[in-house]
Amino acid sequence: MPVPWAVTDWEPFYILKGPNTQRGRMDRLKKALEERMVRYQFTDLYADMPRTLELWKQKRNVCSGAALKTPERESWAYFTAFSYQVPHRYMVVTAHSDFIMGLPQEPSLKTLLNQKKWKGVFVRDRSYGEEIDQILKQAEKRTPVFIKNTSEGYMALLQMIAKGRYDYTIEYESVVRAFNEKNYPAKPLLIKGMKESSSAVVFYLACTKNEWGRNVVLKADQVLQSLAGTKEYQSAVESWLDGETLKNSRKILDEFYQKRAKGPWTTVPEKASSGELPSDQ
Repeated sequence: MPVPWAVTDWEPFYILKGPNTQRGRMDRLKKALEERMVRYQFTDLYADMPRTLELWKQKRNVCSGAALKTPERESWAYFTAFSYQVPHRYMVVTAHSDFIMGLPQEPSLKTLLNQKKWKGVFVRDRSYGEEIDQILKQAEKRTPVFIKNTSEGYMALLQMIAKGRYDYTIEYESVVRAFNEKNYPAKPLLIKGMKESSSAVVFYLACTKNEWGRNVVLKADQVLQSLAGTKEYQSAVESWLDGETLKNSRKILDEFYQKRAKGPWTTVPEKASSGELPSDQ
């Protein structure tokens, strides 16, 4: 069974080129899943989350391995817990030193959006987590800048910030760090942690809400249960995290692995979860 899998330029989650190609966090998890779902043929489809959402709405078969679960997306896709992001900490990202120096120790997005001097930019149909999504929804009436992201991925948005086309955006610290390392010795982007962040969040594997997607999600859920306790899986989830973050997150990561290994963790209705699935034996 063919499984189109959405990938985008978003280091360290997906690494599409360079010496670490296919060694991103989601690349490694996808490979581990693919090796155990031998009757499913995984193929890369270049699509960020806004494009993936469009495809789901068109009932096109496609899966995403780095999705946050939102009520809108649940209308179009089935979900199963795939990975864990620690911390789920967004950073204010800018190329302007005077902008970053004028911010408090932990700036709030609500406050930033009220500053008319600086122009922020955000990706439409990308979820930044429930709290931030609600702030942006309320602010949309005051015309903050939203863009349909390019097919080049989220790194292209950071390029726009670096070139001064917009004053700031928000992104994960690990993504900005990867961007700066890739663009060295160019002037690095500047960051400061946002108030509207959390300690961790589940990243989901999500597939089109139809019979095809149901089958893929249910089979993947079974495989992920058996994988969750392995060094291979845990090493992939924890890849590209620094030692201090790993130390501080050890307890919450272990709790996630234990929960992921215990049983089904999907949005597929229980009455539908007992259907026959293709065997990998």
